[in-house]
Amino acid sequence: MDSNVAGVGLIEDESSECLANDGKLILLKSDATEAMEVWLDRWFMDVQTADHTKHIIQPGDEPIALGCSQTRDKEKQYWTIASARPVALQ
Repeated sequence: MDSNVAGVGLIEDESSECLANDGKLILLKSDATEAMEVWLDRWFMDVQTADHTKHIIQPGDEPIALGCSQTRDKEKQYWTIASARPVALQ
């Protein structure tokens, strides 16, 4: 998986829970030096779902777990970055 926008990207991890279903854990990470507002879209069985989620990631935050690339029913899912932009925090 190679999805990277403005220092923000999606990475895969070999989580034991996901490996049990032949998948990998998908995480959202940021290498940006400022807070980022990131909007994600989720895809299930290659069809975009209604899920459109916003995350605010600050520098130094741990990656955010999104879910497994394979569901318990062995169906494929993945996420794409719809947008990523710097954001000023109050």
